[in-house]
Amino acid sequence: MKHFGVKILIAIAWLVFTVSLSGWWFVYTWNQIEINAQGNVRTMLQFEGVSLLIALLAGGAAIVFLIFQERKSYKTLNDFHLAFSHDLKNSMTSLQMQVGALRDEYRGEKNPVLTRLDKESRRLQMKLENSLELSRLAVSPYFMENVPLSGILAKTRFHEPEIELLLDGDQQIFGDRRALEIIFQNLFNNAVKHGNATRISIKTQNGPSGMIRLRISDNGSGFGGEHDQLGQMISLGEKTSGSGIGLYLVDQLVRKMGGTVEFPPPGSGDEDDGGFVVLLTLERGRGA
Repeated sequence: MKHFGVKILIAIAWLVFTVSLSGWWFVYTWNQIEINAQGNVRTMLQFEGVSLLIALLAGGAAIVFLIFQERKSYKTLNDFHLAFSHDLKNSMTSLQMQVGALRDEYRGEKNPVLTRLDKESRRLQMKLENSLELSRLAVSPYFMENVPLSGILAKTRFHEPEIELLLDGDQQIFGDRRALEIIFQNLFNNAVKHGNATRISIKTQNGPSGMIRLRISDNGSGFGGEHDQLGQMISLGEKTSGSGIGLYLVDQLVRKMGGTVEFPPPGSGDEDDGGFVVLLTLERGRGA
């Protein structure tokens, strides 16, 4: 919502400047008109000057009013989206509980329908969380704390339990726990859904002063498009028909926490699996 405040300040500053400048010229010109102009000419010039000031005031007031209306419409739409996403998320949680009950009932039996239902319900829940996070990206507060990388990975493994995860060592990251969970959920989902990966490797190394670098690679098919398009909300290709929201959120959330995201080409590391590669630079845990 901050950008609406900036718009209003700019509109008010423009209004004050233009009206002040026009008013000064109007006063000066009015005096000249009184001295030099005669009859109908004087009346016409005075009328035009007054009309100009009124037009500037009305135009400035209209701009400020429209900005407030835009802010109101945005807030109404955003509140509706948050409420709708929240209710839908609760429904998805209930659905997953039912799926869990069915999974317990068919324990030891291979049921492909139940397996697909379980997988798709988890991915649908993640899409809802992405949509909710996207709507509050500009206003959501961030609670920065020391978060163990292993704890984040253990939580996010829920969405992709079948993936093999290799971590070369635990690290403390100074960041928002919820944001970090969303980042890794999307990276894992991207590797499985778009690259058909079965294994993800995370390697840690020291970055610049006070930072840590995480190199995340998988053994999937990788990305065949333009790497400079990654991190933008665009289609990732005809076969996957992805919207790019997941990687866009990864990029935005990492930047919100003062880090950076890079998408180097596969094979740029000595032990990469040849799939998709993401390089995250995040702040190291304070006191770690």
